Amino acid sequence: MRKIEKTPYEFYLYINGNIIVQRYFNIKGYNPNALRSMEIREMIDDIDTMIQNDFKKKTEDYLYTYYNPYDVQLESDIQRTNIFEVEDFFDIEVKVNDKTAIIKRFSGNVYPPKVRYSTNIRELIPDIIYRIQDTLSQKKYEMSYGELAL
Repeated sequence: MRKIEKTPYEFYLYINGNIIVQRYFNIKGYNPNALRSMEIREMIDDIDTMIQNDFKKKTEDYLYTYYNPYDVQLESDIQRTNIFEVEDFFDIEVKVNDKTAIIKRFSGNVYPPKVRYSTNIRELIPDIIYRIQDTLSQKKYEMSYGELAL
């Protein structure tokens, strides 16, 4: 019987604490110093930008689908609501050996419910995993602010 090894690196995307995406992967030449570098912060910011740009594109497609230039909308027809009354949060998390290496949160309320509740980032996954692997396997890093004080 073959022994199955658990892959030590994980990527997660959550909405309100519920897992949307979970991927396991390997990193060749992993450098543990990466966890305290400025590059890991830049990496999570890049992944956040990739996901939010995808949401923006899907929002534009969704809104254009239902746009009717001949439908006149009166001010009295517009329902004003506070979209942040009940907020939906997306969390992007990278784990190394079952410990959170970095996590970032953003609000999903700026996107229509149809977009945020039917999240599909399959086409982004290879780029996200590559970005994580590239960052965590670099040989040289900038020191983080915490290390500068030591």
